Formats: sequence, structure tokens, C-alpha cells
Amino acid sequence: MESGRKLIVNGNVVFPDRVSQVSLLVEQGKIKGILEKGMLPQGDCQVIDAGGKMVMAGMVDTHNHMGDPGPYNFREDWYHGSCSAASGGITTICDMPLPSEPATINRDGFMKKKEKAQAESVVDFAFWGGLIPSGIKDMAELHRLGCVGFKGFMCFATEDYPRISDGYLMDGMREAASFGGLIALHAENAEAADLGCKHYSEMGCKDEAKFDEARPWWTEYDAIQRAVLFARAAGARVEICHTTITQGAELLKKAKMEGVAVYVETCPHYLIFDHQILREKKSFAKCTPPFRSRENVEEMWEYVKDGTIDVLGSDHGPFTDEEKVAKKDFWKENCGFGCNDVMLAAMVSEGVHKRGLSWSRLTQLTSANAAKMLGIYPRKGSLMPGADADMIFIDPELLWTYDGSKSFSKTKTVKGPYQGMELRGRVTDTFVRGERVYGDGQIKAGPGYGKFVGREG
Repeated sequence: MESGRKLIVNGNVVFPDRVSQVSLLVEQGKIKGILEKGMLPQGDCQVIDAGGKMVMAGMVDTHNHMGDPGPYNFREDWYHGSCSAASGGITTICDMPLPSEPATINRDGFMKKKEKAQAESVVDFAFWGGLIPSGIKDMAELHRLGCVGFKGFMCFATEDYPRISDGYLMDGMREAASFGGLIALHAENAEAADLGCKHYSEMGCKDEAKFDEARPWWTEYDAIQRAVLFARAAGARVEICHTTITQGAELLKKAKMEGVAVYVETCPHYLIFDHQILREKKSFAKCTPPFRSRENVEEMWEYVKDGTIDVLGSDHGPFTDEEKVAKKDFWKENCGFGCNDVMLAAMVSEGVHKRGLSWSRLTQLTSANAAKMLGIYPRKGSLMPGADADMIFIDPELLWTYDGSKSFSKTKTVKGPYQGMELRGRVTDTFVRGERVYGDGQIKAGPGYGKFVGREG
């Protein structure tokens, strides 16, 4: 694989600043050149006709949760999860430190995850290291091993993966700043969010949409404020994960203007669904931070368009149907769902078609900005010569309905928030390093084709 020369023709090639009808020459798994339409290179090459589809750089998913290795791989393992990613246009998975066991908090956890992913993934992959109190001493080594950054929870996480309280967060930020590392944070006030859910559970509240009130906007805003303050004081680079509130987006926009090295991530589901979806889908659509109001959802798009929001992550983290109702109390059920196979189609449908998002802005959000933030650019996130030939074809007009039972994910639920959603636009082909790993509705690569992508520089 990777050896043949290929010429991608008849595509609308999406660059961060324009869409052009050019041809892409691929050689040895890399973008070799950009040719004017109709030009042919010297020598033999396989011609691949994009058929007028959009040709974009493959997505770099900033936020993914595999349960592999460890006892939770019944939810998602590297083979099935990467197949699901490939079908949705993701060519590089950036996997979070948990719920894999051991978590990626030291060399041992890193090496075990790398071994598993190398054996099973069909797309390329990168790793986040952990930011927990006991793991600060291991951050520099994980950075040397190639981790793209370090993920901490300002809210309560799990017993084995404790939250990073303020004092330890400052220590972690100072440590990351010493080697130019990146801190990524789940930003919610731990005590307030936890207490709110307990109150609603004790009241026996039957209105699931009240989850937005149990973990209200200000619990997220408070944590974002503290994260920005600490990053400013420590001189650290920080990413706020899955931002849901306009108040937080506005604060982060101003922090950027003031020179704070802060990056903003949101997820497509926060730009599409509001808290009303919880009344229909109940715990199967439960995630944290919560879905907000419809007014907030629509206003968040302005921050997508104006550049405040840098990247989109899937936050892919499926649970089985049984797990999502195991505690028989909405307020206590697990948070998260699978979605890496539908996130791009949802953005094309809801963003490009319904709200006028440009294709160039979309590729910035899904690929180029992520690769730059994570230190893997220009190898990833680009269609310029020298980059890995990670490409996707999108039929922008294809109408289809999402059906979780047909997902490549190991967990094939038909109860999630995207189930039954009518979409316009779909990924038809996914190439990783020049080889088609997904096409014709099928996975074309075998387990282990994917390679580890380490942070560079």
C-alpha cells in the first residue's frame, strides 16, 4: 500500500481559503502536487474520478473515547471505532485518556494503548495524555512520547480518573508551559454541577429537559473563567473542550483578543440539538455539559462563523442501551453516546446547507485548525504538497437518514440523538495516506493499517 501514484480528478477541492477545481497528485502516500484541471503528470498513475464531489482533507477528530484496551471495550474497540470514524470522514482519531484501562496517564498506559491501536485501527491515531493530580510527574515523558496534549476534568470524572482541582491544575499548567504542551479541559464547576443533579434526583423530577437547569450555564462559565485566568498566569496553552454556552464563547473570544493562548472546541450535537431532545430520547441523549436552549444553539453558530470556535470534536463515547438505563434514574445515568460516523454529515446538512457555513470554514474546523493546535500540521490537516494524502469525498446533495443499526461502531444503538435524522450530504470515500479505507459503503482497509501520529515540534 501507499506505493502507487494516483491522480484525483473532477473534484471540488476544498482548501482553507478557497474551493478549486484542481487535480491532486498522490505519490508514496503523500500529496505530491496540485495540478490545473485537465493536466496529466508524466508517467503512469491511477486516475480516480471524484465525480464532481467535494474533496476535503480528512477530519482530525480532536475528541474521542475508546474503551480499548480494558474492560470497557465491549462499548467500542479500536477496530470498530476506527471503522465508524472512517465511514464518517475521520482520518485521524485523537483519543482521550479514558475510559481505556490503564488510562493514558503514564508510559505504561501509553504503550498498551499504542500496541492495541496499532494492531486494530484502520485510520491513523494520536493520543491525549492524562491530567490528574498523581500524573503531573509523568507529563513531560508523555510529551516526549508524542502525546498531543493533556486532558483534565474540572468537574467530577471517575474514581480512577479524579478531577483536577484548582491547585493541581495550576501545577499541571506550569508543567505543560515548561515544554510547550497543551492542556484540554472539561470545564464545569464540580460541586455545583454535582449538587444540582443530586437535587433533581431527590425531587424525583420527571422532566429530562431540566438537565440544563441542574447543570446550569454558569457552572460552565465559572470553570471557563478559571481556566483562562490560570492559563494567563501560567503562560500555558489551553483548549476548552465541548463549549456549549454563548457566554463562554464570548469570554473566550475576548481572551483570544487579549493574547491568551486559548483554543475553543465544540461538538456538532451542541450546534444542532437543544435540551428538548432529552424529553424524546431521555438518557440516550444525555451528555455533559448538557444541551442548552434553542436560542443558545442558534447563537453559537455565530461563534462558529466568526472564528471564535477553532475546532469540532465528536466526543464519541458510546454506551450500550442497557448501560444507559441501568440506574433507573435519569439524573444518575451515564453521559455520552456514539457519533463519530455522523458528525460531518450533520455539519454539512445543518451548517453548509441550512446556515450558509462555507466549505472552507468547515475544513478549518474539522481538519486544519485541529492539526495546528495539536502539533501534527502540516503532516495532517492539509491537502498541500508534502502532507499525508488523507482525503474524503463528500456528495453534498445526497439525501439520507441516519440509522444507528447500520453503524460500523461496536455499539449499534437506534436510540441516540441522531437516530432518524434526515441529512443532506454524506461522505462516500475516505483515503488515509493515499489508500481508500472506506468506499461503496464498505471498509476497504484491514485492521492495523492505521499508524500512530505523534506530536511534532
